[in-house]
Amino acid sequence: MKIALLTAGGDCPGLNAVIRGVVLKGDRIYDHEFVGVKDGFRGLVEDDIVPLPRQRVRGLSKVGGTILGTSRVSPLTNGGTARVKEVMDKHEIDALIAIGGEGTLTVARMFHDDGINVVGVPKTIDNDLSATDRTFGFDTAVSVATESIDRLRTTGEAHSRCMVVEVMGRHVGWIALHAGMASGAHVILIPEVPVSPEQLCEWSSTPTTAAGRRPSSSPRASPSRGRRRWRATRGTASGGRCSAASATRSPASSRSAPGSRPATPRSATCSGGACPAPTTGCWRPGSALPRSTR
Repeated sequence: MKIALLTAGGDCPGLNAVIRGVVLKGDRIYDHEFVGVKDGFRGLVEDDIVPLPRQRVRGLSKVGGTILGTSRVSPLTNGGTARVKEVMDKHEIDALIAIGGEGTLTVARMFHDDGINVVGVPKTIDNDLSATDRTFGFDTAVSVATESIDRLRTTGEAHSRCMVVEVMGRHVGWIALHAGMASGAHVILIPEVPVSPEQLCEWSSTPTTAAGRRPSSSPRASPSRGRRRWRATRGTASGGRCSAASATRSPASSRSAPGSRPATPRSATCSGGACPAPTTGCWRPGSALPRSTR
């Protein structure tokens, strides 16, 4: 059997590896003959066919791009299926292997409907093809995007900036979703989940707490058990006012027991100035715990 291979649409990692695998397997196991179609469907309608022996594909697994070239020429507007069948009959080609994405495989399905033997190979960084979990090129695209975001994070942290990174993906958000999760993005926007500009602005403008986290709106959010215990035993702050012992006691009652800490005024506040109880460690809600309690 004589089989033709073509790569069409955008280029992506793994094209030469697919060509190498197909030719080596078909030649060694099934004794098939292979030819290459130059520049995608352009070579199929302009009769640009080259031999593709086994020796031609050796060592291609580490080579980027595609040795056959690619283009976005549509055969449907350049002679259609009749011209494709004419070229295939001229070179005695029995089947066609089309390596491409959404557009290429759509044309391949039309060829199949018109009686041409076609095998489609899902090649696209967008990972937007049905009946397949991962397409060729998607994993590499996610790796490159994640590495770029990791490098950009250091710049954003140094300048205290909110960075917006746009990645490819056409009409789907697979690259954004996987790269965003891998790089620890705060917000991931994908076409499948609409988000209003107002919601995005609210997310980006919400201040962070002293612990580096955004305040939660969940009614279940509360200080940890350790903080509650510390507030009960060391003097608490309620509403920003220190609730340590009152300073209006009599001199006899205001004397501190041996080893105890001095009392502090109840009327002093913890906000807008120095803490009135530096020795008792008065804690204001929303602030970090004193160093001695960590």
